Amino acid sequence: MSNQRHTVELKAVESSAVRESIDRAKQAERDGRWADACAVYESLVRDPDTMATTRLAALRWLGRAYLEQGNRGAALDVLEAAVASADVIGSPPAVAQALNVVGIVYQVAGDLDQAATIYAAARDKAELAGDAALIAMIDQNLGTVAMIRGDLRGALEAFRLSHLGYQTLGMRNHEAQVLNNIALAYMELGELSDAEKAYDEAARAFEEDGDHARQLDLAVNKVQLYIAGRRYDEALAQCRQLLAVATDAAAAPWRGEVLRHVGVIARERGDFAQAADNLLKAEQHALESGDLLLRADVSEQLAEVYWAQKRHRDMLHRLNDAHSLYTQLKAQHRIAQVEKRNGALESRFLEMAKQWGDSIEGKDRYTQGHCERVAFFACVLADSAGFNSRSLFWFRIGALLHDIGKIIVPTEVLNKPGKLTDEEWAIMKRHPEAGLELVADIDFPGDIGAIIRNHHERWDGAGYPDGLSGEDIPFAARILCVADVYDALTTTRSYRPGLTHARAAEIMRASTGQFDPQLLMIFLTWAETADIPGRPTPQRMAIFASSAGD
Repeated sequence: MSNQRHTVELKAVESSAVRESIDRAKQAERDGRWADACAVYESLVRDPDTMATTRLAALRWLGRAYLEQGNRGAALDVLEAAVASADVIGSPPAVAQALNVVGIVYQVAGDLDQAATIYAAARDKAELAGDAALIAMIDQNLGTVAMIRGDLRGALEAFRLSHLGYQTLGMRNHEAQVLNNIALAYMELGELSDAEKAYDEAARAFEEDGDHARQLDLAVNKVQLYIAGRRYDEALAQCRQLLAVATDAAAAPWRGEVLRHVGVIARERGDFAQAADNLLKAEQHALESGDLLLRADVSEQLAEVYWAQKRHRDMLHRLNDAHSLYTQLKAQHRIAQVEKRNGALESRFLEMAKQWGDSIEGKDRYTQGHCERVAFFACVLADSAGFNSRSLFWFRIGALLHDIGKIIVPTEVLNKPGKLTDEEWAIMKRHPEAGLELVADIDFPGDIGAIIRNHHERWDGAGYPDGLSGEDIPFAARILCVADVYDALTTTRSYRPGLTHARAAEIMRASTGQFDPQLLMIFLTWAETADIPGRPTPQRMAIFASSAGD
């Protein structure tokens, strides 16, 4: 049952003062003045002269008002009290109404499984009570869950069912809200014309109803439509209008999203300084409001800005932030949609790692392709050692970046044809530590840090920089050591031509104490029968390049 219908029913039995209070609170909601609405509902809950059914409704409305202000803890407290009270008086409609809002709280928090379970229980109660309005409302919420999970056609089906229900009941405002969701689904599907039609119809309905808050929410969503259609002038004009009325962040929870849109528009137009400025403001808003999804999206957008500026380190930092946040959302069952975005994000991560690795190799005319080949060889060995696809992806990133510390090594030292002096060798030996320093403040998953720092350790403890031995050497670094040396031996260097596979294998077996014996045996056994001994084909390299999507 909708709030509007509840108000009509309560007017028949409550005093004029209570009816006026409810009308005042509902108007405050329409204006986006949630704190004012809370104050009214709190007074109704505390007033002993208010009828029990009204206090019960006020509890539910209070929970929703708390949620709109971002106070999920307080919202759950009062909603649980509303469910318990409705159970006590034996009112299925009241239980269903309260459960529906509880489901919304869990949905906002990202716990979609719990939200769907609660919605299902609420729908059962609504069907038992024959409450068509509430059934339409729950269908709308189920459509939202489907949309977050990436099931866009399923979302459209649920939204249309909800829209039909509201339309049959003549509930114009609620019908408009569903139209807004239908428009968002069409946008995600790339059907922009249908999306704009739905937005326009929803806007007319909100205007007729005088629902200012919903009109603003709709305007925020429509900015996305303009951006998707590359209508940047219209998008920016709408953003400026929205920011002009969003002077109070608490009364405009969508302010962060608008700032994100402004940043994206600036980036698309090549104004990277303006893009970063607005995206950082959006991030601050997301931090203050606890909006993980906005934070993840802003980090991803900032990564794109830094990509365009070739600021690889900053981009890597932001990509990792976004990945970490999306992983948190996934852990909260935030979706298949997030997994899809995460796959795209990891593809960009991989592309960036390759480009950064290539920039190091550009200094050394004898090692072009070294990082890519080492990554391939190392992934073959890691795969044989039982790494799963997720671990293998991050292992590959580490392998591509293993020599990143060579940025500090002068070009003339890297390209020196003769033996290095003691001073030059000291500089060269510092590259693992320098590489780790470069990525020190990036919280990589997996063993990327160990790969970068410890790939020159030896099984007998005579390596550098830490002099680790045996199993004290991180497993990923032991794998990398085998791959790194094999490629070095089979590639033409400044001081000698590349060796054949047979000669390289002979030298590596004779190098007692350098490698993990078991890993060396596994790798050389594979290399003996490889398609092109010692050299990966492009097709084989693609196997590991695509692991991000697994």
